[in-house]
Amino acid sequence: MSAPAIAAPGRPSLRIRGTSYPVLLPTLRDPRLHLAAVIVTLQVLGQTAFDFQLSIAQILVSLVTCAVLEVAIALRRQKVLMWPASALLTGNGVAFVLRVPGTEHGDWWSMNGWWLFAGTAAVGLLSKYVITFRGRHIFNPSNIGLVLCFVLFGPERADPLPFWWGPMSVWLALALVLIVGGGFAILARLHLTPIAVGFWLTFAAGIAVLAATGHEMTAAWHLGPIGGRELWWTLVTSPEVLVFLFFMITDPRTIPETRRGRLAYAVSVGLVAPLLIAPWTSEFSAKLAVLGSLTIVCAAGPLLVLAGGRAPFARIVAWTGGRTRRVQLATVGVLALAAGGAVAVAGVLSSAAADVPAALASGRVPHVTVASGKGVAAIDDATARMKPMRQCDRDFAVRRRTGRDALERGRKARCTHHERPATRNDRR
Repeated sequence: MSAPAIAAPGRPSLRIRGTSYPVLLPTLRDPRLHLAAVIVTLQVLGQTAFDFQLSIAQILVSLVTCAVLEVAIALRRQKVLMWPASALLTGNGVAFVLRVPGTEHGDWWSMNGWWLFAGTAAVGLLSKYVITFRGRHIFNPSNIGLVLCFVLFGPERADPLPFWWGPMSVWLALALVLIVGGGFAILARLHLTPIAVGFWLTFAAGIAVLAATGHEMTAAWHLGPIGGRELWWTLVTSPEVLVFLFFMITDPRTIPETRRGRLAYAVSVGLVAPLLIAPWTSEFSAKLAVLGSLTIVCAAGPLLVLAGGRAPFARIVAWTGGRTRRVQLATVGVLALAAGGAVAVAGVLSSAAADVPAALASGRVPHVTVASGKGVAAIDDATARMKPMRQCDRDFAVRRRTGRDALERGRKARCTHHERPATRNDRR
């Protein structure tokens, strides 16, 4: 969410080198403060209950980067000193979603990948002032920054927050209540609830069609591919998706101004997301697809506005608007069937995670042959069987009986497929 800084009479001011600058502070009724309270509470829960791999230093880097840029730009352009409420939301959004591999939970002051947090936050914040259309910024700041970061650097250096935060618990229930309850409370005040509902219903229907085609997804926190009802439930109830629909796609400065335009916007984002998820089978790709759906729809907005002034497009819009309600509903029904068919075709044509060799998909260790060569010694059958790889699973099971830690489950899966414990002959 964002809003222009407007100096009002009677506001406090600060004199710097002989020049008086009005000081703009948010009020307690400012919805940006309420949204900030929700996100900060989720950050605290993430650190205390969900073991977020995110340091306090990384959060501060994002916040300070956005705040400094916003204050400096407002001071130069508008000659005011303002509390950077919108910028802090952008920085908090970046820090909430972005993860840098190698960051350990509990290492509160880790500066691992600090430049990624600073760069992503800066790009997102500056996009508000650089990429505009008719006086409004086109993209949600944190969204465009995150999408560019993940596309440019990939999962090896930058990874989004996982879809799955852990099994149902008191803390997860509290987080969901906070997201949904806080989201509806804020959106009701801004009259933006239809956007969140429209997106979720469309997204849920699209993922249902995708799951019905046999589409599957792999994730570090799950042993084996995720498909069917489990895939649908994981995505439509994911805390990350809920944060996305309540607090990212509802930015008042990037959504259409009309009621019908907002509904079309929400449905479009909800439809594009499954279409982008369909060709890929990794969680990273699915998370990037959800975030990228908003980027694509926001980019298409100005193009549709410009096309609306052209004769062919204008005649189509006029014809649709002049028809009876029955014709309008029939048109919507045809478009819905076409959209569902597109998702189904994309799901069928995509390479399912089940296409991975059966030995890997079922958890069985495939036969591996090591050819001898320079610096490589052949492994005979006796050595390979000295300690079966299944022992690795048993070791992890003893350490983590509850299975609550998603990262441990991810390491367990990787160990099953890629590692073999060292043997006595290896040490020789």
